[in-house]
Amino acid sequence: MNTSRAGTARIDITPDWPVMLAGFGQRTKPSDGILDRIFAKALFLDDGEHRLLLITADLISTPRTLAEAVADALGATLGLAAEQICICASHTHSGPTPHDAGDGAPGVAAFAASLQTAMIAVGAQAAQAARPCRIRTGVGALDGFLNRRTRGAPNLVDRRIPVVVADDAETGEPMAVLFGAGCHPVTLGWDNMKISGDFPGVAQRAIEAATPGVNALFFNTTEGNVVPITSPNRDALDPRGYVGGTYDDTRKMGGDLARAVLDTMATATESSPPKLSSERRTLSLKPNFADYTPEAAAALLAGARQTLADYLGDNLVRALPPGPLWSVASDVVVARDLSEDDMRELMIACCRYLGLYQRKAQAPPPRPVKAPVQVMRINDFAFLALPGEVMVEVGQAWSTLADSPTAFIIGLANAHLRYLPLASHFAEPEAGVRYETVTAGLQSGEVEVALENAALMLSNLRAN
Repeated sequence: MNTSRAGTARIDITPDWPVMLAGFGQRTKPSDGILDRIFAKALFLDDGEHRLLLITADLISTPRTLAEAVADALGATLGLAAEQICICASHTHSGPTPHDAGDGAPGVAAFAASLQTAMIAVGAQAAQAARPCRIRTGVGALDGFLNRRTRGAPNLVDRRIPVVVADDAETGEPMAVLFGAGCHPVTLGWDNMKISGDFPGVAQRAIEAATPGVNALFFNTTEGNVVPITSPNRDALDPRGYVGGTYDDTRKMGGDLARAVLDTMATATESSPPKLSSERRTLSLKPNFADYTPEAAAALLAGARQTLADYLGDNLVRALPPGPLWSVASDVVVARDLSEDDMRELMIACCRYLGLYQRKAQAPPPRPVKAPVQVMRINDFAFLALPGEVMVEVGQAWSTLADSPTAFIIGLANAHLRYLPLASHFAEPEAGVRYETVTAGLQSGEVEVALENAALMLSNLRAN
């Protein structure tokens, strides 16, 4: 007998006040309006034996402090363990900054406080709304992605669109659809100063308009080295690649994604009996540059500072706090129309300076980072939730380890450790001047440790 239940909820989290937007260091002023409303949404699933609660939000990332506070509160009220709760972000680059860093950024402290309250509430509402359901899964496909690291040659992307549908058992109508795609939501660039969920927001609204009564929830998969095909084909570091996008691009990308999801909803199939399970481990992993001695790190920092001084002027670098550095350097790239080599030299110096400046304040050796790694099964889908921006090749490795065509990544989940590349990315000849490796959150080889642990967890779930 099917004893499955599902509940879903949504809460508008759009701040109606100016707030610093996240995702582009070029911005130095708060938002000046709203293009579209943004939401936190939740899907609660229960197969009679196992329960899962997934919370998504139209945000750049999921700060660890936020995820832990929300999971602790919902765990206490709903009786859920941490492994049963997954909190993730869409990675829109036009959403409010979700974490108050204490630096006085306009509007952020108020938004961060309201966000935590909203995410706790939406999770509780979804669980309380649970009713009998059937759970269906399917995989669609979408073109329109560009691998920015390879500049499209080869164009290594994941076209798959995983779709999970919860239907009301009595009416047969969909009540919720959870879907993913692997692409940076940057159809709107750093020149956009209005709040927006970017193309995932458009897709969710289009699905909801086409299917009355449904709640559409988006998660990002392997977007770490992928941008929309509408983005200029420039190096990932180049600020000229993230400017000039229009809301027409946003609507087209979101509309295409929505159609792929709607087509897949129509053909998604039910597993009998439904299968839900989850496991989670918090790993202690080495941060990027952890293998540098204090002397080597200091030398790298000094070299980065000298490069900045060469391009920006020593007096300016001396006077600048780290915060506006990316914006100032980007202005120089645009104003001087720097060659790609000069642009990369300047922007990599920014990356190194900003990363090593923080490390300088810590006593050596660098502290290990806590990395939550979570595996969830929903019918035939094997999800791996990772705390950062995941490269396409990591998703391929997960599919191989899982030995399944329906193994997917949920990125930006439960914390944010920046980019998550493989050791093979660090071994590339230009890794020292490539954005995703220089700004990686973990040292070379540590993502493989996470994958090995995930494979063991999946094996445990399958055995039970």
